[in-house]
Amino acid sequence: MPIRNIDVYVRELKLTQETRVGALAETRLGIEGHNWLRQLLFNMRDGEPAAMGGVSPALESEIVKELEFFQSNNITPVFVFSGLPVARKDGRSTAKDDYRLGYRQSAWEQYRHGHTEQALRGWSTSSPQALVDTIPFVMQVLQAHGAEFMRAPYSAWAQLAYLYKHDSQPIHAIYSSLDVLMFDVDRVVTAIGHARSTFSWVQRDYLLGRCRITAEQFLDICILAGCDWCPTFPALLDDVGFSFKSAVDMTHQYHSGLNAIQMLTDHPSVRATNYSDSFLRAYCIVRYHIVLHLDGSVGPLNPEFAPNDLHDIIGYRLPVAAYHLLARGAIHPPILNMLVNGSWLEFSPPDNGESREYHRLITQWEGGVYTQQCRLLCKHLGSFFAQRKVVLQTWFEPRTEVVLHDTKSVSQGVSLPAVGAAAVLNGDISVSSVMENSRILAAAPEGSSDSNPAAELLAWVLQSLGFIVSSGEHTKLGSALNAGLQALQSQLQERPTELLQWAVVAAAVLIDQGLLTGEKWSVSYDDELSLITDAQQQKFIRIVARIATLTPPGARRGSWKFGYNRDLLAFSSAARLVQKAVGSSADTARLVGAITGSAALAPESTQLLQLQELRRAMPLECTTSNATGVLAYVLLVDYARNGAGCWARIQTAAEESLVDARQALRDAWGVAGAVRAIAK
Repeated sequence: MPIRNIDVYVRELKLTQETRVGALAETRLGIEGHNWLRQLLFNMRDGEPAAMGGVSPALESEIVKELEFFQSNNITPVFVFSGLPVARKDGRSTAKDDYRLGYRQSAWEQYRHGHTEQALRGWSTSSPQALVDTIPFVMQVLQAHGAEFMRAPYSAWAQLAYLYKHDSQPIHAIYSSLDVLMFDVDRVVTAIGHARSTFSWVQRDYLLGRCRITAEQFLDICILAGCDWCPTFPALLDDVGFSFKSAVDMTHQYHSGLNAIQMLTDHPSVRATNYSDSFLRAYCIVRYHIVLHLDGSVGPLNPEFAPNDLHDIIGYRLPVAAYHLLARGAIHPPILNMLVNGSWLEFSPPDNGESREYHRLITQWEGGVYTQQCRLLCKHLGSFFAQRKVVLQTWFEPRTEVVLHDTKSVSQGVSLPAVGAAAVLNGDISVSSVMENSRILAAAPEGSSDSNPAAELLAWVLQSLGFIVSSGEHTKLGSALNAGLQALQSQLQERPTELLQWAVVAAAVLIDQGLLTGEKWSVSYDDELSLITDAQQQKFIRIVARIATLTPPGARRGSWKFGYNRDLLAFSSAARLVQKAVGSSADTARLVGAITGSAALAPESTQLLQLQELRRAMPLECTTSNATGVLAYVLLVDYARNGAGCWARIQTAAEESLVDARQALRDAWGVAGAVRAIAK
């Protein structure tokens, strides 16, 4: 949580100043990415992502507007996103009860009774995407528009403070929440108003002067008040509630936070906790936070005073290559979080994940994929991680742990495939090309001058998903996938895009798991389809709509005209689970390749750029929307009820909803051809 109630206190003291945006002209503005994105999403208040999956269709355009605003005012934005969370004092995180379940259920009830606006408002308060899951998409947009961004090793506040105070001044000002003031920053931009072309900012010295405190006391007050790394000091909580001023007054009385804790150890609510330990941990986290230095090294702030046991406070150190890849967006935090925290947590998807089929996909299929990833990573990350216990926990069985890795885990046979003779791919580093030539690639001598890290990455992903073995031979499922990819190209009469190829990969997994069929799942919400009396027709509509759900809908044009379908949302949640595993498999291969030296790390490396492009071409869990599936469903239900002419009846609404609805349906037809080939 942010520093508790500090924003209210600053407003009460009227310390926020307002200045014309022109004062920031010709500056490099460091922007705390999470805070900026959180404000952007709050202002949009879009409930569709919770009803259809994926990110808001308006998010990309809103980001572009932000970039255009900065450009028009001659401001260079430098976005800094947070990376890994610091180590928890109380051990592993858990998949606790999710408050969003009730909000979503209530919203779906509103929608079922025809109250769409109320439902959308309810969905907007229960976003299915954790902010961290949206960031890969945001990075893609920033990259496409030439904006600078990085991901900090841990907290973006610390990284921004380091960049701001460095002699070379990589950034000249910071746009963030007030939390960054803990890191000895003298001022912070807290809001930018586009309409009035002004920005709000707070000067820390003014705050210190009004409170009559020193900079050291300010940090103590922030920790006592409660922040990301320490709960509120229990003695400050009473029946009236909490105010930031009470922490200020307490520090005045006892001169420091530690003195206050020691003097109040007999307070009933303090006696029950070991608060001094939490306080000192938070103090060290701020003072000695780990950042990425400009020379490429990774180390603490104030290193001359840093304690030797920072690994117990912030987390066990990872190879420098991991932090570099994280900073560039070449890998994303979840796979590293799993190792650092010792757990992979599955929270409820946007449909609430009530079916047995979805639960089984997590525990039986996803668990196996992450077991392979854990074994490969732990094998290369040193002795601590070789012994690390890592478990899978879910929201539906929070007390049950599925062990992914522990001291008994065997890493034998888990390795990146050696891929040589990459010239056989003719520059086509894609799923279909690697599948078609997997035997030739695997048969090439190890260390061949013609090896290609991107081909290695793809081969590992396909191997971890069960399509090929280390010798390059196809498994039974792999042969089916290869046939499906060939059918896709034949059906479309052109080379399919990478996203369509990955849609076929997801289809193959879901067919293998018995989920891509025309049968109802154990929990079904579709009242409309039950009105069609022909059972075979019901199954046909259901499977075609599910296939279409796997197909990217392309760009949205305006408001959505076709309603929302919870059954298809449940299916797209399963597809998202597969896509998430694809992404983490790619990150695993990229990280191991960097650690073992099989992939170039230099920023100018052609291979690194190719790997980054390949990673961006892979489906990300936050981008899946079931819009194409809902469109196909509406079209087929209309045909079942009213006969021929169904497209003419919905064409106008379709063209008002999607930029190219026809192309989305053509792509879905191509994927349907691939599904037929796989199912054979």
